[in-house]
Amino acid sequence: MNDKTLGYTIMAATILIMAGYFVLSFAPWLGASFAWLTPYTEWAYRLPVLGAAYLMLLIILWIGYTMATTPSPIPLENPLDLEQEDETGNEGIEKKTNLKP
Repeated sequence: MNDKTLGYTIMAATILIMAGYFVLSFAPWLGASFAWLTPYTEWAYRLPVLGAAYLMLLIILWIGYTMATTPSPIPLENPLDLEQEDETGNEGIEKKTNLKP
């Protein structure tokens, strides 16, 4: 399946889901043909809210897991000193950027 076909498939599925959500949300007001959906109207609001809450909590869980299982960085024995000259005799970054007349 190429990218364009996948894109059109995603668009079609999204339009169908939007139409279904509209019918579920407004079933009591759409007439007798959709009256059988009236008991499910409340779920049209509950499921997206529940899904959004769980998604947010899963992201927070993932952040906590990552923080708990990632090893601490190894500290440097000799921190970089930008003011010293390097091995080639060039000055450090701070001295190079200091323009004097």
